[in-house]
Amino acid sequence: ADAMFHGSLVPCAERRIIKMKIVIVGAGRGLGHVLAQMLAEKGHTVVAGLRRLDDTISERENLIYLQMDATDEGQIRDAVQWTKHHVGEIDAVVYVAGILLQSDRTETLLTESLDDIRKQIEVNALGLITVFRDFLPVIKKSGLFIGVTSEGGSFANEGSLFPAYGVSKTTANKIIQTLRVTVGESINVYAVHPGRMNTDMGRTTAQIEPEEAAIGFCNILEGTTHIEKDQWFIDYRGNAMPL
Repeated sequence: ADAMFHGSLVPCAERRIIKMKIVIVGAGRGLGHVLAQMLAEKGHTVVAGLRRLDDTISERENLIYLQMDATDEGQIRDAVQWTKHHVGEIDAVVYVAGILLQSDRTETLLTESLDDIRKQIEVNALGLITVFRDFLPVIKKSGLFIGVTSEGGSFANEGSLFPAYGVSKTTANKIIQTLRVTVGESINVYAVHPGRMNTDMGRTTAQIEPEEAAIGFCNILEGTTHIEKDQWFIDYRGNAMPL
């Protein structure tokens, strides 16, 4: 698509688009769930990764759920092999998986357990490396990798609220920046702040519904959001985020 998008959200249902093949890691709830449903309703083929599969999952021909615990490299590799043989090359991977533990809402880095800090860094940051390098061989040239990070990962956003979460998202941003430089122009790599959403994780500070963020991600994936060439840390509207 060659349309330009400048800060307003236009539902992807209103535009004619090329059907894509997209993997979403962390599609169990919140933004990941809404985005997977939205993309599938538009006719894109979506492989949706869940930490756990259960009997309540409702699949359709173009929406397939696979077990993808971001902390389990064996599961990620199995998902890559399944995707390779049943879907083929993919256009994009969106890493939405993330956690904010209850202890991180009340404790500081002086008091929160190291186990809880490690868990958040492992899912929110290190999982990005696993998913990126395992899925990279099946992403089309000039395809997309999007890591959902946060304004909390910006050094410009000082404060002690959700400390381990913030540290993990800062780490995630640096990982994405490094991966982007490592692969050069073979694919497009972005860290995207989804806004403060009304989800289980973000309800206490919410400003938008996850559907609004999902529309923004839809626009980025479909190429109708204009992103400046050197920008890689952006919000769901395509605007540059402060580092």
